[in-house]
Amino acid sequence: MDFRPEKLDPPVGRIEATLTEWVSALPPHRRPAVERWLGDAAALRFHLAHGLRGGKRNRPPLVAIVGGTGAGKSTLVNRLIGTNLTATSFRRTFTAGPVVIVARAQDLPDQWLGWEHWTAKAEDLPVRGQDKTLIIVVRGTEAAGDARAASGASTAMPTLIDTPDLDGDTPAHHAVADRVFRWVEAVVFAVTPEKYQMTELPPYYRLAKRYGVPSLFVMNKCEEAVVAEDYQQQLATQGLAGVAGESPQRVFIIPRDESGYEPPAPQGLAAFRAAVTSLDPAAQPIEGLRNRAGDVLNRLRDQVLAPLSEDRKEIDRLISALHGMEAPVVGVNVNPITQQLQRRLQQRSVLYLIGPQRVLERVRQAPALLARLPRTVWDWFRTGELSGDLLKASSGDKANQPPDFNAVLSDQFAVVQSRIDDIVRGSPATAKWIDAKTAGAGSYAATRFDPREAGKIAEQELADLKAWLEARWNANPRDTRMIQRLINHLPGGKKLAQWSESAPYLLTIVLVAKGAVFGHLDLIILGGYSIATWIGEKISNEVTGRAKATNLKIEQRFVEMASEQIRRVTQWLDQQAPSRRSIEALEQQAEDAATILG
Repeated sequence: MDFRPEKLDPPVGRIEATLTEWVSALPPHRRPAVERWLGDAAALRFHLAHGLRGGKRNRPPLVAIVGGTGAGKSTLVNRLIGTNLTATSFRRTFTAGPVVIVARAQDLPDQWLGWEHWTAKAEDLPVRGQDKTLIIVVRGTEAAGDARAASGASTAMPTLIDTPDLDGDTPAHHAVADRVFRWVEAVVFAVTPEKYQMTELPPYYRLAKRYGVPSLFVMNKCEEAVVAEDYQQQLATQGLAGVAGESPQRVFIIPRDESGYEPPAPQGLAAFRAAVTSLDPAAQPIEGLRNRAGDVLNRLRDQVLAPLSEDRKEIDRLISALHGMEAPVVGVNVNPITQQLQRRLQQRSVLYLIGPQRVLERVRQAPALLARLPRTVWDWFRTGELSGDLLKASSGDKANQPPDFNAVLSDQFAVVQSRIDDIVRGSPATAKWIDAKTAGAGSYAATRFDPREAGKIAEQELADLKAWLEARWNANPRDTRMIQRLINHLPGGKKLAQWSESAPYLLTIVLVAKGAVFGHLDLIILGGYSIATWIGEKISNEVTGRAKATNLKIEQRFVEMASEQIRRVTQWLDQQAPSRRSIEALEQQAEDAATILG
């Protein structure tokens, strides 16, 4: 199947648009590969539109000067142009970004390199490259902006691009040089006697040959022929003969300024300048475009789609594990609070006060009562009254402190979060996602609730319960209110009520000995024995029902909060990679583009 480049641009453009939408939402460690691919894809589309065999070009070709640290790339550009337009320095890694030297402003295609274009003025010369910015210098600008000088400049010299080092200590410089290499239509490889064996250059030699990019090789700062000959032999052994096209000389030689060495004329500066002006990228073979497109699509599958697919597979597994977590069981029971109310209501009940349970409790307190008997008898003779407080055990029955439900719920929610962490952090892939952004919006930490929020559930739900408890705490039970209304109409009823509250066992003795005096009150006592259990059960049921309702409400809200915590974590996981359907759709687009290559 014949390769037709014009059919490849639309599918590559669709893939590029999709990844452009994805890149900002991807984890930071996945973005560099996607951003690099987007740059390569944009370069491919540029070559598909401008690099076809026989295509008409109304501008000079784009030629990059590529090399290692200290190769003198900026100096070579200035020598080819004949004036100092790009800054040079003895300092290494001086050039941080590309500098483009053009004869006319329109010689550089719009959006070339995919970066912001900035045109230098006369007062800015010589310019120094800046990262992420393409600096444009129009030849003739050095003539103080003279429009005639600019328009009269020779267009024989191609558009030259000065680049950062391929082997510098700053990886960003290498990335810029690589980006420029993939956008240019021809390339000049610059080396020195000290750096011509650097390992960073041979891969670009092979790529230039693979893509059919016209290339020239120049040894700068040379002082003897033997070094240039060795470099030429090295290129021949790598199968690079014929890359330069028309020139039989493989290596051009630029001697060091203070050196007495003079290279042969066919390899000197004049020959080098002539070879640069004769570079013809319009003759790129169709096979070079096919190879370039194939490499871009292969990188898409290997460095973009495959990692994203693995991420999505792991994300789906983690989400499934989170959804499979058992519903958290809340170990909160407000019965301790309500049990105190039960006890309080029983103690305020006449049936309890005159019942056998109260008598038995008093019997258990006999040792304490005997110890306090002298003081009690004296108070009774002095005041004629017996205080209920005096009849209590010396140790007293201190009300049990209710549990700290706030702390209980906070601790249990922290346990839920710990279980979620065990699942999420148990995957090696998630470590990069978590470490990439440890704080702020979009981070894993931002998905986590403060466990104290769970504690507030208890505070809010117990507020109503406490109000209900307080209302019941100071109220008499129903049986007490009913019997008080009855005995208040009997002679001595008030005194009887006072006795019953302070000494129920004395009341029992009095009623047994003087039953005729009090009439039918003994029936009340006997009836109290029979209905005490029923009244107690009614009180217990009322309080227990209220406690169960509060427990259920707390549990429901706690489960809802835990479910929301899981939902937020799964949503965060889901955002770390595109959906399975989106990845599959992009894989299909890549297959369609590969089919066009034949």
